[in-house]
Amino acid sequence: MAKKKSKLPAAAGSASRLDIPVSATGNVWQPFSRMREEFDRMFDDIPGNAFGSRMMQKLYDSADPAVELRDKKDEYELVAEVPGMSSDDIEIKLSDGVLRLKGEKSESHEEEGESFMFSERHYGSFERAIKLPNGVDHKKISADARDGLLTVHIPKSAEAIQKERKIPINTA
Repeated sequence: MAKKKSKLPAAAGSASRLDIPVSATGNVWQPFSRMREEFDRMFDDIPGNAFGSRMMQKLYDSADPAVELRDKKDEYELVAEVPGMSSDDIEIKLSDGVLRLKGEKSESHEEEGESFMFSERHYGSFERAIKLPNGVDHKKISADARDGLLTVHIPKSAEAIQKERKIPINTA
């Protein structure tokens, strides 16, 4: 008896093979992202569903401020977004080359007769630890808060400000 060879659909190039074109500039995960968004939308549309993806996202979101650390000529500048917070709500500490920002954004009280339709504001406490670069003058660090931004000025030490020098290369 002769055995009949069977061809796999993917190997034979049959019509049942699923070919997803991927462009050189496209994202190979894009079809999966679209599918996830569609599932999220389905669950969000269910009336009375308190655990839709948007609600779950709020649970994962925190009050941590977004920060930037800039290298300027004579100092490093750390800028943190702290909208709705006063200087009394924020604490800055320095220990072992680590700058710690700690604070709490409290929810405003609800007035009688009003209720939220929805809220996208973030409340809660945060603590950020940022390792400072070498060559910092720890005694001259200062901070100010204005228009929802906390700016921490971190002066460079005199040695760190020195100009770069060219290193000669020895030949054998």
